[in-house]
Amino acid sequence: MTPELRNDYLEALGIPEFLYNKNDSIQKTKISVQCLLVETNPEKSFCEPGDSKKLLEKMLSSIGLSLNNTVSISIQSGDLEESIKNHPARVVLVMGESINSNSDNLFFTHHPRDILENPALKRAVWEVLKKVKQCLS
Repeated sequence: MTPELRNDYLEALGIPEFLYNKNDSIQKTKISVQCLLVETNPEKSFCEPGDSKKLLEKMLSSIGLSLNNTVSISIQSGDLEESIKNHPARVVLVMGESINSNSDNLFFTHHPRDILENPALKRAVWEVLKKVKQCLS
């Protein structure tokens, strides 16, 4: 079956276009980074050595990740979409503020510095980390 015929069948069946690639001629890029870690406020950054980075390493190891298979960046909140395009990853985990997006592989949680200041946030962060792990599986 040709890709064009397959797309015709999917359209005839009413399958939403976002569930399949309508333009099969687009080359899919190989994504080697498991997780893109984004912080929206560089204060007490987890990109720098310190308590925030140590906690981040523990958080990642709890779901089977390490800093070796992640990319960490600091951005301004309006630069999220551009940053995601520049750093392709299977999952994007934004730590800091929540930004409107409807991507299936985009997750928001508290920054490690916030968890250090308020340990009661650990439960909410753990729930998000479990979803990230499930998305990576």
